[in-house]
Amino acid sequence: MLFAKLLIAASMAGAQAPVLMAWDQDLAFDYDRENYQQTLTDIVLKSYSMVQAEMGWGLQRPLRIQVYAPAHYEKQFGAAAAATRGAHYRQGAIYVNGGRRLDDRFAGVMIHELTHAFIDYRGTGHQIPIWLNEGFAERLYWKREGFDTFAPNQVMSLQAARRQGTLTPLPTSGVVKLDYLQFYAAALFVEMKVGKDKLLAVMKRALEGEPFERALDREVRWTMSDLEREFLAWIDQQRL
Repeated sequence: MLFAKLLIAASMAGAQAPVLMAWDQDLAFDYDRENYQQTLTDIVLKSYSMVQAEMGWGLQRPLRIQVYAPAHYEKQFGAAAAATRGAHYRQGAIYVNGGRRLDDRFAGVMIHELTHAFIDYRGTGHQIPIWLNEGFAERLYWKREGFDTFAPNQVMSLQAARRQGTLTPLPTSGVVKLDYLQFYAAALFVEMKVGKDKLLAVMKRALEGEPFERALDREVRWTMSDLEREFLAWIDQQRL
């Protein structure tokens, strides 16, 4: 059974669409449900505000956020999804796998998934390559954690992948292995190389209907081959 509450858009600075939250009642004891609702609301509001500030635009269509108990998530989306996903975004809704502990990890998951929602603010998020869609979501996740560069273990993993030849090509769409570190590294590289404003300008053009590679060329004067070549050289320069 789900308990739902409508978050009024006006409570979120610059928001243009409502957010509807729902959560499984057995995620909290009877006596703690009001506190659970308030804590969840606070996390969503703070995460929403951060993502909106980073991206510079608001949502233009309603967003649903549903927090499931693990058994309910598995029943809804299958055992494979339950075993591999902490949450996922799809067509104007965020589905969270578990939420008994509304902790720092939960807040990070919310940042990641809300980033997908903001990228898909016009329903055109599929026009952003998967490496950038996931990579920018990871970028904001790690930024919330206080990281503007890589941790030493991430550098080691990236340089190992570089030696193995698996960092490129960057996947654009379809069924691919979700290498979140690779995607994060590529998104961070572009931001560091050309600036966040240019990166967002490329994304905005693509979301408004321009092919991604044309948007990349118009804003940055790069082809994807240029981007990948520069990305590999940048990884080579990273130090522990």
